[in-house]
Amino acid sequence: MTHHWDEFAKSLVEKSVPRRETLRLLGAALAGVFLSPLGMGTAWAGGRDPCKTFCRCSGKSRQDACLAACRACNSDTSRLCGSCATGFACTDLASDASNCGACGNVCWPGPLEDAACFDGGCVYLCAEGAVRCGGTCTLLEWDPDNCGACGNACPEAAPYCTQGVCSPCQPGLALCGDSCVDLGSNPDHCGGCGQVCAAGEVCAGGACCNPTISDCFGSSDPCVFPFIPCDGVCVDPTSDPFNCGGCYIQCAPSEVCAGGFCQSSGGSW
Repeated sequence: MTHHWDEFAKSLVEKSVPRRETLRLLGAALAGVFLSPLGMGTAWAGGRDPCKTFCRCSGKSRQDACLAACRACNSDTSRLCGSCATGFACTDLASDASNCGACGNVCWPGPLEDAACFDGGCVYLCAEGAVRCGGTCTLLEWDPDNCGACGNACPEAAPYCTQGVCSPCQPGLALCGDSCVDLGSNPDHCGGCGQVCAAGEVCAGGACCNPTISDCFGSSDPCVFPFIPCDGVCVDPTSDPFNCGGCYIQCAPSEVCAGGFCQSSGGSW
């Protein structure tokens, strides 16, 4: 701006400078006076720090942490997820299942469903061993509404699904005559229907054993697969509601144990 005033002053001293040129120099000088503040304002606006605009945390330590996270994110505040209280982090919105497509958009997995974020959108895949029936992932081996195949519902006379076959007995029990029995512990049907243990023997893990001459539940006589020892007793973790999937995992009173999972006794997963 100063050089315009210098040229204007010089034109006043030098008589040889035309009047029109003197007026032009005066206009340039005045324009510099009025327009230079606007130019400075424009430059200031163009240099505004997006991180300082985004970070509004109370307390210097939180504010500094927010600014540091923003700088690490190349000042891209759209990818800066979190809060002043919990802290901020630079997130890949295209693949982060906790911030998929936008901060805070979580891809929640289901009981038999895995969740992932792909290209900013949630995608869901059935867990290993499960298949999708009617939009829901399920196990065909144990689901009475989809027993062995999608849509194959077990009838009222055989409401349970065991290894993909409808049965009148709960999973883990076998139908011997008119009764559902545990082949792993029933001495009259030990390991199979009609296989009766001798007098004085017990049925442990589907095998008859004389407790007076052998440790029926100890390491010398381990439980037969799929039975496992729990407090010295062989139990089937695939069907025992008191040890479902492992020792001491107890199902709710309204649930049964099927395939090592507690499920509603009504058959709804």
